[in-house]
Amino acid sequence: MTGFVATNVTIDITIPTLSDPVAVMSVFGWIIIHQHLGSTFNWDLPWADYKAGFGSIDADFWLGLEEMHLLTSCQAYRLRVEIQQSSTSLWYSAEYWSFKIGDELNDKYRLEVSGYSGDAGDSLQYEDEWNGNGNFGYYNHDGMKFTTNDRDNDRYANYNCAPDSGGGWWYNHCFFACLTCSSTKHQWDTLPSVYIVNSRMMIKAQ
Repeated sequence: MTGFVATNVTIDITIPTLSDPVAVMSVFGWIIIHQHLGSTFNWDLPWADYKAGFGSIDADFWLGLEEMHLLTSCQAYRLRVEIQQSSTSLWYSAEYWSFKIGDELNDKYRLEVSGYSGDAGDSLQYEDEWNGNGNFGYYNHDGMKFTTNDRDNDRYANYNCAPDSGGGWWYNHCFFACLTCSSTKHQWDTLPSVYIVNSRMMIKAQ
């Protein structure tokens, strides 16, 4: 994609078990659940913030893991990821037919995605090794629990991926894609040039 033009509108959505509607941005019917713009926002936040949500819907934004879980546990959702490559400013996208977030108690907000299509490459379900290191499966984010600087749920023994990466994420050993990491780790590694300047995640009911 050479550029991206879309009309963002503010809508109120009803989330199961929550009494008050939640304001979000919507693009062509897609609900924005995450937005990372530029390099000024500090994403290195604790579990409680990632659970509850933070930021501004028209700027850097995270809907909240609990809200994501409640939405995706009551209805089937698709996921669309849009990312702007730093070196070229070109936009790329990845869509997943299925997107679900597990609960906090049993699943630590585990990520489940499947059914990839797009031109960004499938960085969330990457199962290969990296540069011949033989570590097959170390970089697959599908099935991973969420990790923050104060809750270590990644698969890296005796090491928490979040502090060095600069944000909470569904880390494995540690990541092949990270849309909440600091600007120096803000990556989607199946791109021709892996570093990203802007990114967002959006969901739509199937």
